[in-house]
Amino acid sequence: MSKSAAKINVMMKKAHVAMQHEQYGAALILYRRAYALDKNDHGIMFRLGHVLVTAGFGEEAVEVLKRAVKKKPGDVDSLILLSTAQLLTGDVEGMHASLNKASSWDRGHGLVTLTQVEAYLDSGKTDEAKAVLDALADIAEPHEFVWMARARFARDTKAYGDAIDIYQKLIDAPGTSDSCRRSAMYEFGYVLDLTGEYDRAWEKFSLANAGHIPGKVDDVKSIQSVWTPEVIAGLPRSTIHDERPVMIAGTPRSGTTLMERVINAHPLGSSVGECPLMLQMYARTMVGNLDQEKVDSYAKEYLDLLDERVGEGPTRIIDKHMGAEKDLGLISCVLPGVRVIQALRDPRDCCLSAYFQNFGNNVSYSRDLTTMGRQYVVYREMMEYWKEHLSIPVYVSVYEEFVADPETSTRSLLEFLGIEFDDSTLKFYESKDHVNTRSSMQVRKPVYKTSTQRWKNYEKHLGPLLKVLGPYADGVMA
Repeated sequence: MSKSAAKINVMMKKAHVAMQHEQYGAALILYRRAYALDKNDHGIMFRLGHVLVTAGFGEEAVEVLKRAVKKKPGDVDSLILLSTAQLLTGDVEGMHASLNKASSWDRGHGLVTLTQVEAYLDSGKTDEAKAVLDALADIAEPHEFVWMARARFARDTKAYGDAIDIYQKLIDAPGTSDSCRRSAMYEFGYVLDLTGEYDRAWEKFSLANAGHIPGKVDDVKSIQSVWTPEVIAGLPRSTIHDERPVMIAGTPRSGTTLMERVINAHPLGSSVGECPLMLQMYARTMVGNLDQEKVDSYAKEYLDLLDERVGEGPTRIIDKHMGAEKDLGLISCVLPGVRVIQALRDPRDCCLSAYFQNFGNNVSYSRDLTTMGRQYVVYREMMEYWKEHLSIPVYVSVYEEFVADPETSTRSLLEFLGIEFDDSTLKFYESKDHVNTRSSMQVRKPVYKTSTQRWKNYEKHLGPLLKVLGPYADGVMA
């Protein structure tokens, strides 16, 4: 074995261990180094593509995975991962093209089928999702993910009994993989919640979360010690002024998708989804090295991305920016024309709903109620800190107030954004655009109030959460 090959082998093993421990930053560095040494190895391309997708580097992932597909024609897994990367960059058409090609290569492939069905359902295309499943009706023993696709279709079409039967079958079957069983637990709990079987739902959600590695909480003092008021006052602001960027700063399940869809429905509105670019800039930035040249280069990089994703027409472009509580200081320097929408929801409903979600490798703090509650407090404390020390405008949108009076809230929101009211913003749910979020079902309906006070159905289980929420345990939102 050559020295280069031996070096790559060591890097790949270390990266694999890092991935197992969800240390994606370390894994990404190692896979990139391995790829730099050998750009023709399909295995390196695939693994690098995987961690790039996980870390949110969509454009780079697409580039690497297209090479992987070309290097190994017929490899369905590479095409599936490419479709995920394409969705991450907003290329829904490219995603469907990749999935259709994968299906032609391996009819009835479990993950291809599940991804296709979910993609169609998330775009509100029920008939297309049904057609995918109907085409596989003749397969006697379908893959476990095909069963998951059938259950998801049953759930979305309100055939709850059928969905429950499938999830129970998957959970009980000895041959079901651990990851599929865990996903089935989440989905089973979701259906049980819809049908009012709250104690059974809680049991399923608890079992599903127990199968994940617990997450960590951000350190408020650490962030504030770097971004002190004195440091903030002395930092340069970009000379590139652009009022298009609108950051939605919220925790998972706080109403961020609702805000995004309302604004996206406006003729002058658009969205880049949950764009990871600003957090990536934050991760590679030392505050002491932020000079005018770097700030302007960051601004150009971000604004170029907006141009690439949505073009020049929209005058307000949404970035549904999870993690803004960490990097609003940097955002204020890079995007001096930015507006920020802080999405708030009753902390008890917000944290409970996040605990019920299968975020996969993301939002690891949601897997435990105590950790979730502590992270929520971090979010609230940091947002108050930024509002006190930054000069960028922040609009507070309270979910419960919005659903109680959508038109008044929408008019107020659009006034903050500096654009005229348009009736289309009250009919956002009629859009057939893809919604890549757990909220895809809800945002295809008119504003509804059934998700408020949901926590009361589970109050007897929420002791650990309420204890750490402290002053927010009584539902304080503003």
